[in-house]
Amino acid sequence: MREPILIDALVVGGGAAGLFALRELRRAGASVLLVEKHALGLGQTTASQGILHAGVKYALGGLAGDDAVEASAAAQLWEGMLADKEDLGAVRVLTRQCMLWRTSGFSGAAGLLGAKLALRTRPIPVESSVRPAWVGGVQGEVLSLGELVIDPISLLEELARPHAETLLHGAVAGITQNPDHVEVEIQGSPGIRVRARHLILTAGLGNQEMLGLAHLSGPPMQQRPLRQALIRGDLPMVFGHCIDGAKTRITVTSATTERTSGGEIGARVVWNVGGQIAEDGPGMSPDQFRHHAMEEISRCLPAVSFAGCAFASHDVARAEPHTRDGRRPPKAFTSTTGRITTIWPVKLVLAPLAAQSIVANLLPSVHAQTRWPEPLPRPPLAARPWDHAQWSELP
Repeated sequence: MREPILIDALVVGGGAAGLFALRELRRAGASVLLVEKHALGLGQTTASQGILHAGVKYALGGLAGDDAVEASAAAQLWEGMLADKEDLGAVRVLTRQCMLWRTSGFSGAAGLLGAKLALRTRPIPVESSVRPAWVGGVQGEVLSLGELVIDPISLLEELARPHAETLLHGAVAGITQNPDHVEVEIQGSPGIRVRARHLILTAGLGNQEMLGLAHLSGPPMQQRPLRQALIRGDLPMVFGHCIDGAKTRITVTSATTERTSGGEIGARVVWNVGGQIAEDGPGMSPDQFRHHAMEEISRCLPAVSFAGCAFASHDVARAEPHTRDGRRPPKAFTSTTGRITTIWPVKLVLAPLAAQSIVANLLPSVHAQTRWPEPLPRPPLAARPWDHAQWSELP
């Protein structure tokens, strides 16, 4: 066993929340290292649709609660980071405008009325003559919403790049909390021991395991299983939400992926579809989900043809602090017990706010900034969900 590495903080988990925590603490002068068991962003970050919600989606009932207000503030923070070439200016922005459209029923109209009244970022009506062709046949109102969508993989790359020497591919095997530090054992040959003044848990589903290793019972976690629909083919680039009352029937984001045909390389579009269908999906068989998802998507976007397209699905479990009714918590969550802090950002847009909230509690630094000793392995970058999906042709 090597001599312990002495640092101010160890971050466990290399998704967006962990990389933002690493970044903010290092910027504040702390000595921080990060360990990731699998791949950077595997799970919730790479499964994210990349939407930096401006709060409108959470105010569809007509009231701007804590979740809507916090998301709106976080979206403004993102705008500054993405505009700064010295910050996250290299992150790939897929669109700056999402569409918001309603079904023709009364409940859809009521939902959009609430969205219009709620927050600073308000949807703007789009006249029929300038609407994109893919919303043709939509009977209800169509609006444009100033909402950024980014490429989550690009975000991970830019967050990790300046701190590559502080990232370790390894598994935590033991955690011992002491009055003035936390002792962490990391599997390896030989094993690695870290003595950190603070332990930051940002491992999503893995947070519960880490708390168990530390012999802590809380904070309790809940899982919300989701099943995203994926459609691949010659499709338009679509970014937006179909609303029915206070619910989002579907949320669609788009990406391009290479294809090889007859020796030539071209591009095709992949839709990543969430919303209510993602909430419904885990209780269905694969065939039931495919039928349900395509039926809903076709109803929401009647002008789009899916001839020649392929379908797949992607399961992900959202890890969140426990709520009494099992619903999504309203705000980003941080909790500290002794020298161990647990973070669940709840939504991608809230990850930087969660990271910033812990900085004041962990400073001032008493150790010089350091790096993992060579030649310890660095964690790989996780693949996109559609790169490993099981595709089937649509009829």
